[in-house]
Amino acid sequence: MEKKLSVLLFTLLVSLALAARADEILLKNGDRITGTIINKTGNTLEIKTEYSDKISVKWSAIESFSTTQPVLLTLKNKEEMTGMTEVSPDNTLKIKKEGVYQSEPIPLSEIAEINKKFFSGQVNAGGALFSGNTQRQSYNLNTDLVVRGRDDRVSFGGQFNYADSKSRDSNGQKETILNARNFQLYGDYAHFFTDVWYGYAHGLFTNDRLQDIKLRSAFGIGAGYQIFATGDLNLSFEAGPDYVNVDFYDYPYQCEKKLTVDPAACNRIKDRSNVAGRWSTRYDQWIWNRAVQLFHTHEGLAASDLFVRTRTGFRVPLWYGFQFVNEIQVDYYSKPAPGKEKFDTRYLFNIGYGF
Repeated sequence: MEKKLSVLLFTLLVSLALAARADEILLKNGDRITGTIINKTGNTLEIKTEYSDKISVKWSAIESFSTTQPVLLTLKNKEEMTGMTEVSPDNTLKIKKEGVYQSEPIPLSEIAEINKKFFSGQVNAGGALFSGNTQRQSYNLNTDLVVRGRDDRVSFGGQFNYADSKSRDSNGQKETILNARNFQLYGDYAHFFTDVWYGYAHGLFTNDRLQDIKLRSAFGIGAGYQIFATGDLNLSFEAGPDYVNVDFYDYPYQCEKKLTVDPAACNRIKDRSNVAGRWSTRYDQWIWNRAVQLFHTHEGLAASDLFVRTRTGFRVPLWYGFQFVNEIQVDYYSKPAPGKEKFDTRYLFNIGYGF
């Protein structure tokens, strides 16, 4: 009997000790949630608990909170403070620096972010492989990385697509038919002059063998307006001038096969360069209690010709940062190389990792 009581007492003491070291969220309805606060972005605070890997709490439902480890608070005036927090009345909190609590409580309404993410990004990949009577392979890889500072943001990324199939020619010999081989790379720098207005400089590089484009390069500057910038919803627009150069391959892809029906099939393709107007839209939004994230990006370059690329789809978190991505990519070029289509459309089903 005494042994059982000792075990129960030890368990109780351990539980109390763990609870004492846990962060605590006090809700406006009087409930309390204990665990480890991860971060706050937009209107959501995320906390890791003993009974759940991660739960999200609406910021508007929180009265105050305390932490047992220092956290980084970013206020709406962009001031940053690091320290442990303590519950304070009237929807405020106090922060401890060097063992001393500040005398002035901080309203929760003035807190923009907690443990701000300086790095974020994702890597996604997908593919298919067939053998036997059907011999075909396809691969896709895309990645994005964003680095944020107080007034600056740097983002870059790219994608690569490849697909081919094998068949027999009229002589019974196997030949490889290229179905896709292209890549796109981009880089952007933005400096925020206010909370919503920013200036940017960017570069874009694309290649597509089946479009006979060896390298399309675009460089430009402009202004952007950020309508929403939270962990749950982001929406921005950009516009400005660009210099665009399109360097084609010297000869169309496999033009020699068309010479018998078109003597001009292997004529050299003339390169193009001009000044264009650029516009861009970026949107993403979490829905259904952060179960699904919708996204859409749209970029256009308009001069004597028009190039537009769009990316639309959704992401579903799976487990510890891994995600499923369903995406439709559409590229449009109003004046393609001779014999080429204006539209290229890709339907992607990828598995990736976001951070």
